[in-house]
Amino acid sequence: MSFVRLTCCLLGVQSLLWVSGCASAGGAGVKQTSERAMSCLRYYLPYEHSATARVQALESLAECGSDEVLPWIRLALNDESPAVRFAAAMALGQRDDRTSLNSIRKLLGSREASDQIAAAGALHLLGDTSASGKLADYLFDRSDPNAPRHASFVLGRLGEVGANKILARVVTSKDPGLRSNALESMALLGSKEAKATLVANVYNGLGPEETFALTVLGRLRDRQYHEIFVDKMKTAQHLETKLAAARALGQLGGKEGFDLAMSSLTYTAKKDEKNDPAENQTFRVRQLAATTLGAIGDRRAVQPLESMLNDADDPRLQIAAAKALMDILGPKRKKQRML
Repeated sequence: MSFVRLTCCLLGVQSLLWVSGCASAGGAGVKQTSERAMSCLRYYLPYEHSATARVQALESLAECGSDEVLPWIRLALNDESPAVRFAAAMALGQRDDRTSLNSIRKLLGSREASDQIAAAGALHLLGDTSASGKLADYLFDRSDPNAPRHASFVLGRLGEVGANKILARVVTSKDPGLRSNALESMALLGSKEAKATLVANVYNGLGPEETFALTVLGRLRDRQYHEIFVDKMKTAQHLETKLAAARALGQLGGKEGFDLAMSSLTYTAKKDEKNDPAENQTFRVRQLAATTLGAIGDRRAVQPLESMLNDADDPRLQIAAAKALMDILGPKRKKQRML
């Protein structure tokens, strides 16, 4: 019995899960499968047992849902978790949801720095730059270690190339989270230096850094990196790195990584590594396999993804499968600001 089904049984609401659409029947049509996937994402948006699942569901809905999902995302501005509120505010800004302006402004008065940072960024995206200047202050805030990380993340989503100058001041920070966010944001804002650093990191031999670098370069959707992606998919030492390269190829419209991603949907790690249990390795690979198949967009992946949606023990894997199905089958939305 999966974790989600077990939880529902313990709470006496087993039927709710099935009504929500997280289970699927084989051979269903495209419309029914898309509806089930979307229902699964909506089910997890208020999921009380995991803020991480709520964030993942929210971000997925923001990327693949129509305007009908915006009221659901607006409700998340009142979530008890700062991480969920942060994701909700940024999602609404990126979706250009003017209806949420006043609700987002209220977050500026929050005691949580993350609320204020997300609100400033979202308002900037919605045309209100009155609080944008505070983002630079938070980038150098030493009283809250998370504030600079949040600020560096947001600055990269505003489309203001001038932010590269200030981000460059923290890209060599001793804080790995701040360093990574700043590097990603600079690359998204077009920094040649940041892109060159990411390319170098692709070949540094450290799995997590290689995967991160490929993920960011893939999001740029720049064909100049095509050969790098092909090379790393074939030669990388770590499976996660190969999948990140395969996903990047999918974002360029290529299907070279389809077979690799399909076989990785059911991957099971054989042994624990230092500070990395086999269970965590298995989760990461399966989640990355699902997102890779979503990026590739080949309908041959629908049935295996439906199986993951139905049978996965981890809500995050169900959400990943649902998002991948929406990427493959759902209506194509107009290109929005880079998430």
